[in-house]
Amino acid sequence: MKLYKLFALLTIFLTLTSCNNKDDVMEIFTGKTWKLTRLTTEGSSNRFLSGLWDNEDSYNNSIEKLNSAGNYIINFYGDSQSAEQIASTFNANGINAKITNGTWKADGVSKELVLSGKVTGAETDPLAKEFMKALLLIYKYEGDNRTLTLYYKDGKIDKIMGFTAQ
Repeated sequence: MKLYKLFALLTIFLTLTSCNNKDDVMEIFTGKTWKLTRLTTEGSSNRFLSGLWDNEDSYNNSIEKLNSAGNYIINFYGDSQSAEQIASTFNANGINAKITNGTWKADGVSKELVLSGKVTGAETDPLAKEFMKALLLIYKYEGDNRTLTLYYKDGKIDKIMGFTAQ
């Protein structure tokens, strides 16, 4: 009888504490600035796409601008009735280009993420060009309130952008 009660209590405990496989999208996306840290092909151990820069000076210039405050950032805004789904606005800055009052929609169950908006300004920096292009090609996310990976398709190639919360 004691074994039965112990088993019943253990079953109840495991049922109440099991993972529900739903993300709290409000917690993940909003209330922080996301700074780009990585932009590469999915599965690659490289920090950045190979062949993005023509020479070392171009690479160094991109990294210097990446490290500047206010560049390569995204801010998501929103107020949702559901913790698992949200549709609201975002702002993103490259170096010279930006998206202001773009819209985003995320689903915490399927991990689907869609961003749309109008890019204003133009980029000449290779990393900034790819960053701005990628924002409007995103189809899913992974992450938590500290790190975020956004997946996008460039033709048939899956690529990722990694971010850290600032």
